[in-house]
Amino acid sequence: MMHEKIAWSNQGCIASISSDGHNVSLRNLYCNSATGLWVLSDGEEAKMIALSHNGYPLKHLSWSHAGTELAVTDILGNISVFSLVHAINRCTISRRCALGAEDNLSVIVGLAWLNQDRSNGQWAFMGSRFKHTGPHNPHLIGDQPGKNKAALVTITRTGIIRLIYQGPEGARWVEFRGELHSISTAAELLTHATICADKEWSRQTFMIEHIKTIGDCSSPQQDADANELPSSLPYPEAQLYHLEMLSPAPDPRNKETLPPLLLAFFCNYPHHNNPASIVNEPWTSIARWELNCTKPTLHPSFSQLSSKKSNAPTSSELQTEVVLKRLPDISEGNIVNAVQQLNLGTTLAFCLSDGSVEFRSRPALDLLPRDESSDKVSGLTQVGLGFPQGDNCGLRYLEPIDQASYNFLGLHAALSPNACAVVTLDDGDMASLRLMQMHQGYLDSPLSDDIMEAVAEAFVIQFSISCSGYGNYHDDLSATMQLFREQNLKHADSTQISRFTKPFLSDVHRVISLNIDYSGDVKTENYLKNGMHQRTLSMQLSLGDRGSQQHRNLSSKVAFAILQLRWAALSFAMGLKLSTIGTGLSGEADLRRTETVRSFFGIIAWTLSLMNFIVDELFTLAAAMEDSSAAENGSPNHDMLASKKLNTPALALLFVSQSRLLCKYNFRFFRGLCAEIAQQRSQDPTWRELGSMFSRSPVPLASFEKLLAEVDSNVRTVYDSENIPDAERKDIETNMLISGTVHRRLWPAVEALLTKTVSALREETNVAELYFHDVSWLGLSDDGASDRWKTEHRLDVIRKTEVPKGARARQCTRCCSVMEDTAPPKGTAGWIVNMWRTCVCGNWWMSMKDEGGI
Repeated sequence: MMHEKIAWSNQGCIASISSDGHNVSLRNLYCNSATGLWVLSDGEEAKMIALSHNGYPLKHLSWSHAGTELAVTDILGNISVFSLVHAINRCTISRRCALGAEDNLSVIVGLAWLNQDRSNGQWAFMGSRFKHTGPHNPHLIGDQPGKNKAALVTITRTGIIRLIYQGPEGARWVEFRGELHSISTAAELLTHATICADKEWSRQTFMIEHIKTIGDCSSPQQDADANELPSSLPYPEAQLYHLEMLSPAPDPRNKETLPPLLLAFFCNYPHHNNPASIVNEPWTSIARWELNCTKPTLHPSFSQLSSKKSNAPTSSELQTEVVLKRLPDISEGNIVNAVQQLNLGTTLAFCLSDGSVEFRSRPALDLLPRDESSDKVSGLTQVGLGFPQGDNCGLRYLEPIDQASYNFLGLHAALSPNACAVVTLDDGDMASLRLMQMHQGYLDSPLSDDIMEAVAEAFVIQFSISCSGYGNYHDDLSATMQLFREQNLKHADSTQISRFTKPFLSDVHRVISLNIDYSGDVKTENYLKNGMHQRTLSMQLSLGDRGSQQHRNLSSKVAFAILQLRWAALSFAMGLKLSTIGTGLSGEADLRRTETVRSFFGIIAWTLSLMNFIVDELFTLAAAMEDSSAAENGSPNHDMLASKKLNTPALALLFVSQSRLLCKYNFRFFRGLCAEIAQQRSQDPTWRELGSMFSRSPVPLASFEKLLAEVDSNVRTVYDSENIPDAERKDIETNMLISGTVHRRLWPAVEALLTKTVSALREETNVAELYFHDVSWLGLSDDGASDRWKTEHRLDVIRKTEVPKGARARQCTRCCSVMEDTAPPKGTAGWIVNMWRTCVCGNWWMSMKDEGGI
């Protein structure tokens, strides 16, 4: 019987069954808003899960590949499905279980989720272009299968296969049943089963190939017919306790594809009534079978038949057979409590009963070696990272369901999607978190530049893989990188810390081939459709966030501001469908609904405040440059602009092409709004209020648009006049984005901005009102006013409005931003509801228990 008590989804939710089997708790990693440290949240009980099973003890949890659907089974084989909604630690029922007869013949012995695809039907991993195989959800959307819909397959003790899949939008789940094979005696009941996807099917059918049923679950013996090898099990009472089937995967040694692989885990399994048989030293033996497809051939004698030669079958008419090829067994000195596939199925991670975690390559299950001297980096374990050995689980044995099916339980453990964090669960339902860290030998002395570079590259590889996976989840990576910096760069200055963060962020853009230079004529829609920008900016923001007790560094502030601008642009594009001309709003815009227009008020106010903040900082920088020019006999001191005191994110937000592109897009939208206000909506109170918001701005919208155009023109002039190649332009843009400072090659454009452009802008600006304009709520300044606002108020990062005192809120698990925890008002557009599901940084919300904390 399957018994996975704790599971970590690809979206970051950690579900666990209580020790009595009657409750399920949801946990997650999150960044503490006060300290900036990554911690494990308290368990949030999902009471509806236990209620849906009518009190029957729960036995198994399994997350879908997308990480949003949770399948829960009980001791009788009843299956319910729950979905994450609005918060990572909150779920709702998606499929209620149909309670059947109270017997153990329907117990689930095998369960597997079918692979899901993107909504557009395309899926290609960026690193290897290796596609997930089918079958997929059989529901037809048009003439295509519902590849982005969830579906699962289960096998019961009596050999009944159940296909449960999600129907059309808003429809119930559908279930089909079929008989895998007939059961005539109790000895033929199945105890373990495993399933994997092998082929991409073009037709709407499922082909289940029943490879083999092993009636004896004791240690494998010599079997010439099955091409088996002698077993390495040291005890005859060893029994099978887990089966794992691995789908085809790319071979890391060449360009071939590895065939499916069956793993059978055997351990010494004493009878629960005979404690004396417990072995002091636990162990596991892993039996392996490789599944190969072969084409049968005819014996040469068939060609010699004269009378039946014309009716004799040919080789092409024979069906392909699946042959199990036995591979050598693997011995392990501990009990393997959990198995997880990594890196597109090329690496396996084993959670062991002593609390350690092993990483093995798939072809031969060899341990991945630690080799920091190599000139090639393959992963985190190679460069010296690993899990510190935890407490021994203290082996425990529970009462089996019957004499034929023993159920082993060791320390319950779940690996994170990137296998750099592990959560363990003890008998008292206490969860503990352990993160990957450098081995003790590396902590005795400062790390060399070579090791630092290798560690950064290893994190780049894992981050790139996670970005192209199902859940795009990398909170576990953020937590591990934070621990690495705390342990190895605790007493380092900012220059030493940048030895890790700067190469990491630079190489991330290089490895995923992300376009950074948007200084040319680029359609903003192309930028907004590329979700990789959001993921890299989110990681940049996380690396520079130190909690509310300290200020963000300049790199983190730039990432934070660009994410806000991106959110505003997405809101405007989705809500009002800005026309391509930019002289007004298109006919597709839903301007008849004042609720839609009013929902933009907070976002518009924030963007206008950002504009005033940038202009005010430019006036300050221009005055400082003028003073330095006077001190240097008329020659401007460019190094002054690099000082921490004066180099605010304002200058970087103008010269980084991403933020400049988004600013131009958003203010083009504002121009369309102003035209609409003047032409049609002057009598509507909502539009009059919006017009008043624009007119009160100290900086005219047209003046700031002109400023953006001049900066864009000056940057292009520098690039063209100095014949800077595209590759170098990309390096310049990347450097400015991740450092928050303007590159020295663009000093001429900076000088032109702070002298000629700013002088003309000052004449068009109400400087007095600008001086008193409140920008403390932007979160971009380090002055006392900003610190006080952050302490006394909570900003709804989605609506850009203040969260009322005492109101419940949701908190982003990564950037610690909050939004009011309330249902959307009746009549709210569907696109608004969908955009509220995640934070502006792309991460999930988590429900907060009260106003003050999690």
